[in-house]
Amino acid sequence: MNFLEKVNLFFSVYLAGLRSFKKPILWLPFVLYALIQILLLLALINFYSPLLSLVFIPLIKKFIGEFVLHYPAYFLFLPKIFSRVNLLLGGIIGSFTIGWGTYLFFSFFLPDNRIKLTEGIKVAFSKYLLLLGVWAIETIVLLGWFFLISRVGRGFLGGSFKRELAFELLSLGSGLIFYGFFAFTISAIILSGRNIISALGLSISIYKRNFFSTYLFLLLPNLLTLPFTFLNRRAIYLISKFNPEIVFLILVLEIFVSMLANYVLISTLTRFYIYDQGMD
Repeated sequence: MNFLEKVNLFFSVYLAGLRSFKKPILWLPFVLYALIQILLLLALINFYSPLLSLVFIPLIKKFIGEFVLHYPAYFLFLPKIFSRVNLLLGGIIGSFTIGWGTYLFFSFFLPDNRIKLTEGIKVAFSKYLLLLGVWAIETIVLLGWFFLISRVGRGFLGGSFKRELAFELLSLGSGLIFYGFFAFTISAIILSGRNIISALGLSISIYKRNFFSTYLFLLLPNLLTLPFTFLNRRAIYLISKFNPEIVFLILVLEIFVSMLANYVLISTLTRFYIYDQGMD
């Protein structure tokens, strides 16, 4: 496949993903996950209630500190607390919803366009441990990389917005290079019945043959959520200019934007995998 053919394929895949927006049922896994995230966020806001305090207060004291439990300091650290809890949610619930969404897109992109909702649930449940294993490996690799690059760039930031922007773009851009190795593992597990090692090998093979297309499939949705990284880092400024509750509203908005980004990401990766493997 020459360069022009690859460009044409990229746009046709992206347009196919965008055209799927009109099918409400395809949104179900992503909306469900977003609602669970909002419930989690509401639970974190109401951590002082008798039932929730038994869980959240000891954890917050242990991992961040008791001073965070007081207003308005809690809202200052809320993005950090939510991101840590949301990371675990991504493995426990997100692995399933992504697998489910992948199967729904697969059934939609086939010639008969029959969306198999219940069959998708059964397939995702049957592959849940494999999906969880992929999430664990991917998370360890990406967290290791981001930890390393944050250590290297610590002295570079220096409070300058331009430097922070450059660092965040570098961090995102380099992280996506590693994420690309895992880009098609979910599709390989759900659609081709591969195990973790085989799925990872196939994903790497597709990634190597289609590096720029895969990278763009990953980059564009992540650019949608990038502004929230800067907003969450400026919680002190936002609280001083508005009120502490503005942090909560920003996190809610981030959840919905992330839902859109995940939809675009999974739809395009699934459509590209179908084409690459000759399944259409």
